[in-house]
Amino acid sequence: MKDLPTKEIPRIIQGVILKCVDGRWQDKDGLTPPDTLVALGIARCARCWKARQPVHTIVETADQPLPNVDDLNAKIPAKEYEKGLDGKPRPPWQVQFVVYLMDPVSGSSWTFINSTTGARIAYERLTDKFRWMRRLRGDNIVPIVRLDARPMKTSFGQKQRPEFTVLEWRDLGGGSPGALQIEHKAEPVATTAAPEPAAKQAPAPATTKQKKAKTTTVGKPVQPGTLQEELNDDLPDFLKRA
Repeated sequence: MKDLPTKEIPRIIQGVILKCVDGRWQDKDGLTPPDTLVALGIARCARCWKARQPVHTIVETADQPLPNVDDLNAKIPAKEYEKGLDGKPRPPWQVQFVVYLMDPVSGSSWTFINSTTGARIAYERLTDKFRWMRRLRGDNIVPIVRLDARPMKTSFGQKQRPEFTVLEWRDLGGGSPGALQIEHKAEPVATTAAPEPAAKQAPAPATTKQKKAKTTTVGKPVQPGTLQEELNDDLPDFLKRA
């Protein structure tokens, strides 16, 4: 198998790689990410591996669907296949499923990327939600998701696969390039007045309310889709309600 130069590999990874191993989420540095993140986008790619490193990457686009990886692997001699985690020869070309995530508080970003069956299921479930909600609400909406897990039967027994549980949807709007989409609400600033003489000072209240913590919102809230909207979108014009 001919090695390809690194410069030909598209940059599919953004931020830190995120993994979910039997339901436990950790990034490549071994740190636990926040439970709630914004899913900014999804993607698929085909990657060719050698010595546990990707040597070639093909990213799926609207104009370029992924090639058949079975056809690509058929062109590579079986003796060049490397062993997978199960000890069996693993075809070099694999389809990988990608979800891009961001923490709206810190701005940190992660890329979930994997080729396992569990990753495919999580990717497809999130993709379906993206497709239907964007069909109803436009292309600028994104979900706020919780990094979750679901049970799944495997050849090694029941394991936990990754799951992106959608909590709500946000509309990022179409503003100008570079427009601020994440709004940080600052705490109110108290004005300082000159202190009164000690004899006239009001007694301190029995309880003091704590300052409100800073809150972060992403875009505008999106109303959930209704069944009528979904059905109306698929009915012939003469059956749709005015």
